Amino acid sequence: MDLFDRKAESGSPPRRRVAAEKYALGVASLLAIAGCSQAAVATVPETTVDAPAVVVAPVPQPGPTGPAAAVAAVEKQADGHSGTIVEAAVLDRATRELALGRNAAQPLYAASLSKLIVAVDVLQQGNTGLTVTDEVRDLIGRSLGPSDDDAMNALWSDFDGPGAVSRVAAQLGLQDTFPPVDVTRWGETLVSARDVVRLYDFVLTDLPTQDRDFILGTLAGAPTRAVDGFELAFGLAVTGAGAVKSAWMCCPQGTITLHSAGVMDQHARHFVVALLSSQPSSLGYAKARDELTDAAQAALATLR
Repeated sequence: MDLFDRKAESGSPPRRRVAAEKYALGVASLLAIAGCSQAAVATVPETTVDAPAVVVAPVPQPGPTGPAAAVAAVEKQADGHSGTIVEAAVLDRATRELALGRNAAQPLYAASLSKLIVAVDVLQQGNTGLTVTDEVRDLIGRSLGPSDDDAMNALWSDFDGPGAVSRVAAQLGLQDTFPPVDVTRWGETLVSARDVVRLYDFVLTDLPTQDRDFILGTLAGAPTRAVDGFELAFGLAVTGAGAVKSAWMCCPQGTITLHSAGVMDQHARHFVVALLSSQPSSLGYAKARDELTDAAQAALATLR
């Protein structure tokens, strides 16, 4: 009897049988584990994630444009400012549409806008026999561009400033433009927004090309500060694209006179805009400039 037979007789299980039983046990355990894993996977419920809803924002519609929209924008901007008068007039020279604000015919002190009236009168006299020398043209240029008051004083005195206002008003049919009561105070010439637009349209349409280009070029080339140090970058001038005359005066009847008027696209010469204002002197010039600049930007946003 070999060794294996002897161990069997002694009651100990043979080694081969033990190994086989262990192997069978291991396989059964693995199958049981695998079965549990499969069952666990099978019982996990499926979930569905909804895609986020796509929200399409409405396309903004362009607002109204043109002179009437520009005037409405100015008046909306000015509403609610107690004691402030803002006049607005806008001309589309292509369509000839003219829009006037509710105060556009109210005469206000012209301040330096009177310099444009005198320039137009003197240059026209040069076309009817008066000799306009280079020195006179230099005075006109200085009065319009850097708004030199000394140059204007000379023109007002030498070329009958009060008469110039009356002559231009009669020639152009200006209804709200008058010489000052005190004829020595050219800043107190009276004008309205509608008359200033008419004046610019005359410059663009009826003056000889040389005179027209001289006026527009001088205004377009105005510095950022006037001869007296006043900051000129306000109102329509903030765009830097037009031929604009700025005007200011303080403080008759407790008000600041502040105006901005001109041709907004110098090359196309499409729109003429006049913004005239009388604001409480308590605001100060800095705040008054900001108010008129806000009105100008509101207007220009509609002119395209």
